[in-house]
Amino acid sequence: MSLSKVRCKINSVDDNMKQLFDERMECSNQVAKVKIAEDDKVFKPLREKEIAERFADDKEYLTFIKKVMQISRRRQYGIFLDRVASVSEELRDVKADILDKGFLELKLKADDMSTDGLNVNDVLSVIADTSLHIKKLNVDESGMVHAVLDVEDNERCIREAMVLAYMLGEETL
Repeated sequence: MSLSKVRCKINSVDDNMKQLFDERMECSNQVAKVKIAEDDKVFKPLREKEIAERFADDKEYLTFIKKVMQISRRRQYGIFLDRVASVSEELRDVKADILDKGFLELKLKADDMSTDGLNVNDVLSVIADTSLHIKKLNVDESGMVHAVLDVEDNERCIREAMVLAYMLGEETL
């Protein structure tokens, strides 16, 4: 098979994956709505472990599905931010701090064993998926992560920083 034919096949697979991804994200929207109605939390470590165990024999696919779950959770946190008044209130000071300083400062304890929360690699991966840029990063001996992220002065970036702060606040120890 020629390279151009293989690339056509890849494009077709990517198109199919995009449709399935959109369907997965719509399910994520529905999950968020149910969790809000039931006064539940976004992050469910046991549920994620169940999913991971289903694909434990395929390391590459497991990496892929973990990323999809991470994206799904970030989407759910955004929905919670928009629809749950107590969450918006909780993050009001974060927004004021961002507007005042122009950056988001994070201090969090990552889970070294990645049993009940994000580990340092996960934290960096979540940050990398945003338009925010790491200005300063330090992980001390105790596993405490200190990060300063530049936040552009526009509503999209500020909201993205708030969702990130909410997600990391909920998923780190």
